[in-house]
Amino acid sequence: MAAYQLYDLQLLDTSIVRTAAHRASLDDGTAQRAVVAATVQELADLQGRLAAWHAHLRALDLEIRSVGAKRAKFDADLYSGRVGNPKELAAIQEEIGSLDRLKGSLEDEALSVMEQVEQVEPEARRVEAALEASQAALTHQEAAFIAATAAADGEIADLTARRSALAAQIDEYLLKRYERLREHKGGLAVVAVTGGICDGCHVAIPEGRLQRIAEDPNALAACDGCGRLLVVRGVQV
Repeated sequence: MAAYQLYDLQLLDTSIVRTAAHRASLDDGTAQRAVVAATVQELADLQGRLAAWHAHLRALDLEIRSVGAKRAKFDADLYSGRVGNPKELAAIQEEIGSLDRLKGSLEDEALSVMEQVEQVEPEARRVEAALEASQAALTHQEAAFIAATAAADGEIADLTARRSALAAQIDEYLLKRYERLREHKGGLAVVAVTGGICDGCHVAIPEGRLQRIAEDPNALAACDGCGRLLVVRGVQV
């Protein structure tokens, strides 16, 4: 039964390699973390622009108020009757005109800033919602990764234990031969013969040789095409 033991060992090794490859391919959320980081940066940029604009609006408001207070003072001087000199009256009127133009300019600038704020605020809310969604997706992906990793680790541990138990039953010489073949044959040392064809290289095996392999499970027959050890699947003596 040596050939079939080696074949069973091969199946376990193949399963271990396949499961390890699956574990290595699991999505740990790296791509989603990049999405979250990019969205965080985008939101920070928008919020930074909004904060700067709001600060600018507050400064403009203070300046508009200051201009208004100065104009009110000049209005009081103009209509109080205390100033009678035509030159002084003309100077006050000119100052009032200058303040009015400045106030108009400041108000126009404030209106322009408010328009920018009104355009960006909805975008900031959209990005904020997108950030919440991407963070939730990342949390879900990380949880799925942890669960899938644990399942794969458990499967590998089980397969490895079964392999160790089986390897302990196989002659040391045969085991070393098997390991050398695995190393030189891309991890596949023992293959089945299906329909008279080697599963390793798909070369046809002569019928008489197949019969001898099936009749003597202790014999280790190698494929002439690829050199791998052969078992006739479904026929164990």
